[in-house]
Amino acid sequence: MTVKIQDLHRVRQGYHLEAGRTYSLNSEAYTDPRCFDVEQKSLFSKNWIWVCHVEKLREPGAYVAMEVAGHPIFLTRDKVGKLRGFYNVCKHRAHPLLSGEGKAKLLTCPYHAWAYDLTGQLVRAPHTEDLPGFDTKEICLDQISVEKFCSFIYVNLDPKAEPLAKQSGDLGKEIMHWAPDIAELTFGHRLTYDIKSNWKNVVDNFLECYHCHTAHKDFVSLVDMDTYKVTTHGIYSRHMAEAGTSENSAYNVSNASVRTHALTSRSVA
Repeated sequence: MTVKIQDLHRVRQGYHLEAGRTYSLNSEAYTDPRCFDVEQKSLFSKNWIWVCHVEKLREPGAYVAMEVAGHPIFLTRDKVGKLRGFYNVCKHRAHPLLSGEGKAKLLTCPYHAWAYDLTGQLVRAPHTEDLPGFDTKEICLDQISVEKFCSFIYVNLDPKAEPLAKQSGDLGKEIMHWAPDIAELTFGHRLTYDIKSNWKNVVDNFLECYHCHTAHKDFVSLVDMDTYKVTTHGIYSRHMAEAGTSENSAYNVSNASVRTHALTSRSVA
């Protein structure tokens, strides 16, 4: 059966160009496995996906392994400092080469010990020295597109994808304006949540602040909510608000000089 994304993402009768007069997506868009399969192939496999801050991949041999759109991948930096991305699949028996993050001089498969250098080239395969017609130079890991953008690393499984820097308009300039020291950030702490929900539910809730007064009282006391504004710019949206003028329950900002709070988020759709 062929399933078209417009069939799964249709809206109820009564759709209106004015957001306030329209409805959200039908429930199938959040629950139908066929819809998620289409999104994996049409959205997550063809858009730039955030992986990490450049800090994790500053040094040659550093690597980060993850999954994108159901595909295992990893990123590394080779000996001359070039960022590279690969499918995390050994060319012999398709075993994963790496997990998590770390540092390595060779990428060695834990199954049959096939070893690849940091450019993805096979350099050693045990007991193949006398195998007729076998040449390690003809075997290389499958590469994926990787890009550093404002000191963050992104990947794209689509080899024909337009560079993120070109897609994103003035986003880079805006980020550097609000966070000129972003390249010097260092890892502090990670919080991980297992959310039993469709990804669109999470994005839908993040992109509105209708719930803020109820669910985020500390945040509401920190900013002037009368100035909170969301603006869309192509593939990203910008959330801006002036700092509050009264005491707040979030942070001690008595000596703060910044009067504007910015949160810029990127969307895959």
